[in-house]
Amino acid sequence: MSQYFEELDYAPTPIGPVSLRRRYVFAVGVDVLEVLLGEEHLMSSLFTASELALGDLGVKACRADKPDVLVAGLGLGYTAQAALDYTHVARVDVVDYLQPIIRWHEEGLIPQAPDQPNLKADKRCRVIHGDFFAL
Repeated sequence: MSQYFEELDYAPTPIGPVSLRRRYVFAVGVDVLEVLLGEEHLMSSLFTASELALGDLGVKACRADKPDVLVAGLGLGYTAQAALDYTHVARVDVVDYLQPIIRWHEEGLIPQAPDQPNLKADKRCRVIHGDFFAL
C-alpha cells in the first residue's frame, strides 16, 4: 500500500465483504475514510451533510424534553454524533447489521480527527448489533 491509499480492514459478512479504507484525495487535499460493501460505497467522510442532517433534524423534531434517539446504521458515526451533540438527548441507540463496522469503532480503527465522532467517549451512546427492521 502507498501513503495515498490504505485498506484498514476487510471482513466477510452475511451480505458480502465490508472494508474500511483511507485514501488521499488530491483534488481537495484531505484523507478520506470510506466504508464499502463489496464495490458499493456505504459511507465517506468526504460527504457527510446528509448524515449530519439526519441527526440534527431528527432531534429538532422531537417534542420530548430528554428524547431517546434511534439511529439505523453506524457507518462512520456522523448521524449518531450529530444527535449526541445535543446535551438534552438522554440516549442514542445505534443499530448496525455489520459486526465489523461495530468492531472498527470499538477498537478505535476509525481514526479520531477533530471532525470525526468519538462515540465511545459518550456514555449516552449504545451500539447494538442486529437487524434494525427486525428489532
